[in-house]
Order: sequence, then structure tokens, then C-alpha cells
Amino acid sequence: MKINKYINGKGIIVLLILVICSVIFYYQTQKIGFHEDEVYSILLAVNPDNGLMMPYDSDILTEHNNPVWKTREYVTDFMTLAKDNYFNLGAIYHNQAIDNHPPFFYLLVHGSAMLLGGGFTKYCVFLVNLLAFLGSCFVITRILKLLGKSNLTAAVLILYGLSMGTISMVLYQRMYMTLTLFILLYFYHSIGLYQSGFAWNKKRTVWLGIVTVLGFLTQYFFAIFAAVLFLILLVKMIQEKKWISVRKYIISHVLYGAAGILLFPPCIDHLLNSDRGLSNLANSNYWSNFLAYLKHLAYSFTVSESLFYLAAILFLALIVTALWRTSSEKRFVLLLMILPGIVFFLVTVKLTSFQELRYIMPVLPFIVMTLFYGADELLHLKYQSVIMTAVSILLVINGMVWSKPKFLYEDYRACLEIAQQNKEKSFVFINDNYFTHMRSIPEMMIYQKTLILNAAWNELDHLIYNQELNQEDSYILCIKAYMDNDKILQEIKHRTSFHTIKTLFTSNSGASDELVENNLYLVSK
Repeated sequence: MKINKYINGKGIIVLLILVICSVIFYYQTQKIGFHEDEVYSILLAVNPDNGLMMPYDSDILTEHNNPVWKTREYVTDFMTLAKDNYFNLGAIYHNQAIDNHPPFFYLLVHGSAMLLGGGFTKYCVFLVNLLAFLGSCFVITRILKLLGKSNLTAAVLILYGLSMGTISMVLYQRMYMTLTLFILLYFYHSIGLYQSGFAWNKKRTVWLGIVTVLGFLTQYFFAIFAAVLFLILLVKMIQEKKWISVRKYIISHVLYGAAGILLFPPCIDHLLNSDRGLSNLANSNYWSNFLAYLKHLAYSFTVSESLFYLAAILFLALIVTALWRTSSEKRFVLLLMILPGIVFFLVTVKLTSFQELRYIMPVLPFIVMTLFYGADELLHLKYQSVIMTAVSILLVINGMVWSKPKFLYEDYRACLEIAQQNKEKSFVFINDNYFTHMRSIPEMMIYQKTLILNAAWNELDHLIYNQELNQEDSYILCIKAYMDNDKILQEIKHRTSFHTIKTLFTSNSGASDELVENNLYLVSK
């Protein structure tokens, strides 16, 4: 039907992608605060010495370091890409060798920071993520064209691009949107290889190599998805006795893996020994972690938990029915589309220390493509493309009405306003670790100076006996909301000359991807 072709025409699809990007950009303008990992991403890309702003007089973390004051000028400079570091790419390599992630994403962030003038801004990583999202939309259109399903393009892009899960991951300033792009690219080239009868040529070797190496150097979890897809295609080649292709396929991937390791040798230690590597196979509580990730999937498509399990059963029934009723070739395509994602999900549940949406982001586009591919095979309606597009629109409208993206940290606006009102005062930040102070760096760029203390390391004495602080009439105190605020406040009252404490702001705790989790107080004599 003409209308089915019209809504999936090139012009309409380009316009649709622009509209989706505009919606995502609107949500980005509403983003106020940051997750500590987001600030860490920026610092790893722009600071040549250290991705973690140490509170101490030394860059070595011990329980006996001396916390020192950090002026707003120091913090601002720390968060800025200096011009003499524009081409200091070796620093990024060094930072990531110390960290437990590969360097490619941070090179992209470094380039974005250069384009935006080097200053700290919430649009630095967002620019990288938005371009990765645009790339993912383009790759999805190419995948659907390869599969002869261009009639599904509008429906797939709407549900994928405007789902709360995808929007959240474009806003979240880490590498997971870029990872999703490379996984989609690997899938696209794998489908092309299958449809060519496993014809292996130089062009395919080069492109698949670039995608594989850069995907691995973006995030190690790329290897999980790629390995499953590789094995499925390898088994198919062996079944069809494509022995030359089998040999070239194996050798090429061995070379891709070797190239990734040679370009970034620290990956071996990261994979074997870090808290994001194989050591996590010893993690327990698999079932509770599995359920936690299912909740993230439910949130991604704005399905209530009570309805999610019914929706999941219907989705699986759709896939099983489609596998049973379609031709062998389409059945294999469906397996390629859904099986790597399932394995990726199950392995991710085991390998991750924290059950967060970011780790399963690459699964989302495959869920959407599988849903509409299976439905298109089973249904034969007069206005099928129109109906499916309408279903997508209704689902995303439901999401926007009843939900909103994560990582906006809208409550942080009040913290910044308090900082502006008290910018000539000192700021004391108390947490129970060496990392979450990164979330409050935008405030530290406003206050005259900041002292960061780790209560878990018994550093409160540095507040009690701080001569500079004791000479002041008042200061702003921040304590993480999940800590025992009353105990700390009572200790300050009893052990210092500051006896008046006024609550300025309180935040709930337990939703670290939505709330700043800080409580602010004005402490006076």
C-alpha cells in the first residue's frame, strides 16, 4: 500500500530521526546534575594527571592522607582541557590503563571537549552520545533494509529512539551508547556476511575488523555479544561446509582480538583482575540480580512491573510462534537477532557488581527489532506498517506521560542555587568513600574553597581541628543523605565552636540515578 511505503520513505525517516534527536536534546537541557561516573568520564578525557580529583595533598589513596582545601580556581582548572593538552593523547591511554575501561570512548570525549573549547559543560559527552545515537539509527535502517523489512523502519526507530531506556542512555555521560552503536555495526556486517553466502573479501575483512577492534576498545562487554554471534555464524558455516570461509573467519577474528590486545595491553589485567572482569564470575545472588535487571527492562519501555511479566511472556510467545511458522532462512535471522542479546543479558547479570540500566543498553534495539520482525512475519494486515507505527507512538507517549529519563538530577538545581548564594563561604563535603564527591564538583567550582572528608576513614578530626575553618563565622556543610547525618551534626556541635546548624536542603537516598543524595546545612557559631 502507498501509505505503508510513504511513512517509511527516506525523507520521512530523516525527519523522524531529527524529531527524535530534538526530543532527546530537550531532555538534555533539563539535566542539572551528574552521576559521579559521568564527571569521572570527563576528567579521564581532559585531565592529563588524574581522572579522580583527590581530596588530599597526595595522589596516593591511603587511610592516613591529609585532606587539603581545594579552591574553586583549582577545581575549575582541574575540570578544564588546557590548550597545551589538546594533543596529549598519551595521557588518556595512561589514565585508562589505571582505570578499568578501554580508551576509545575517552578519545572521542577528548575531541568533543576540544570542539567545545575545553571548559566543563554537560554537552561535552552528550555530543558524543548523540552522534552515536544518530549512527545507531542509521545502522538500524540499514539492517532492516538488508532483512527486507524497510516497512518497519519508522515503527522500530520510534520505539527504540523514544523509549525511556534509550533516552536515559543518551543522557548518561558514559560509553554505553557508543558500545550499542558498535554492537549494531557488528550485527549489520554479520548479517551481510550471512546473506552473501559467507563470501569473505578484503572489504568485509577490513570493515568487520575496524568495528570489532573499536568496539572492544570502547567497552569490553562488546566481546560478549560478538563472541555469541561469531559462534552462531561459525556453526552455520560448518553446517554448510564453507571451509574456506570458516578458515578466514577464524583467522580474521584471531587477528582482530590480537590487534585489540596489542593496541591496549592493560586490557588483559582489566579482564582478569578488575571488578568489571572475570573475577566477577564469583558473584552470588544471581536470581535477585536477574530480577533487578528485568525491572530496568520494564522501566526502559515504561511497563509497570505487574504487567511486565505478562508482556515478557507474550513477547516470548511471539518469538516462538514466529520461529515455528517462518522459513528456515528467516528463522535463522530471528535467532541471530535474539540469541546474542539473551546471552549478553544473562552474562551481564553475572559479571556486573552493580545492577544498572547502562549494562543492558545494547539489548534494547534488538528487543525492538525482534518484536516488530516477528509481528510482521505473523500478521498480514492491510495497513500493517501504519498500525505498527501507531503502536510505537502510543507506547512512547505512554512513556513520556508516566515516566521520565534517568540521570537528570533535577533536585541538584537547589544545591547550585545555594552555592551561588553562599559562594564566598567555605564548603565542607563529607562522604564515606573516595569517589562520590565527584558528583558535587559543579558546586565546588562555585564555593570559595572545599574540604572533602571521608568519614569511613575517620577524617572528621580534620574538620574539628581545622584552623582556617575555625576562624570563619559560618560555612556550608554537605553530608551524603544515606549517612547518619544526626551523628555527624551532633559531633560538630559538641566538639567545635559552631553550635548553630540550619538545614538548607535535604535529598532522599536510594535512587542514585535520579537524586543527588546530598543534604546541605549552614553551620554557624
